Formats: sequence, structure tokens, C-alpha cells
Amino acid sequence: MNRSILLLTLLILSLFVVGCGPIQSTIEINQATVEIQSAYRVGAHKTAPYHYYKAKAYLYKSKDERAYSDFQESKDLAEKSRKLAIEAKAIALEDKSYLLEEGDLKLEKDATTDVDSSENIEIKNIADQKRDANKNETNGGVGEEDDLD
Repeated sequence: MNRSILLLTLLILSLFVVGCGPIQSTIEINQATVEIQSAYRVGAHKTAPYHYYKAKAYLYKSKDERAYSDFQESKDLAEKSRKLAIEAKAIALEDKSYLLEEGDLKLEKDATTDVDSSENIEIKNIADQKRDANKNETNGGVGEEDDLD
């Protein structure tokens, strides 16, 4: 009786240990994915392309290793991916020299913070007018408001 309880306990523990690999690699892959998305949102694909795309490559390889049930390698690659994405995000947040595009206007990132709200509205209206003009040109000069009846 004691022997069967001991065997059952060992069986349950071995199943738990085997289950840890897939769970840990999946958690690490999810964390890396979130960090890569976060890095993309702050412009890391433009300001830190080496770190950003290397993080994406490691994540891709991590998923590939997980598919072949190499969970430790998958976890290690996902961890490298996450660290590179965090580094890319930090570089992107430090780099203020890149330009943000708003329609056809290019504004420096720092310049937008020093402009008061009325000037921001005026800049946005100019960008909207240029975008609408481009739409009208592509539609052959016929706007949406034109009534052809």
C-alpha cells in the first residue's frame, strides 16, 4: 500500500516536471511577444532596427523549437528575444532625433510638446486638408460631397 502511494506520488511529480517545460517556454514566448509589440509602438523598428528585428528572429526561432518539443531551447531563445525587445524599446525612447509623420508634414518629436494646443489644431487641420486633397486627386477630382444627380 505504501509502495503504491509512493509510485503514484512519483508519477504525479514526474508529470508536473514534464509539464513545466512547455508551460515555461509558452510564458516566456508570450512575454517576448508583448515586449516586441511594445517596442514597435514606440518606433523601435525605425530607431533600433538591429535589436528589434533580431528580437523578432529569436522569437520566431523560439516558436520553431517549441514546435519540435525542445522546450528549454525555446525558453532560452524567447528570453533572449524579450531582452532584445526591451533594449530596442529603451533605445527608441532615448532617440528623439527621428521624425514623426503627420500627413505630409514632418514634425520633430520634441517640437510637438512645446507647441500650444491652438497650433497643434492648426497643424492637424493642414494635414487633414492635404490628405483630403490627395484623396480628391486619386478620385479624379470628384469628392464625396459632389452630387451627380
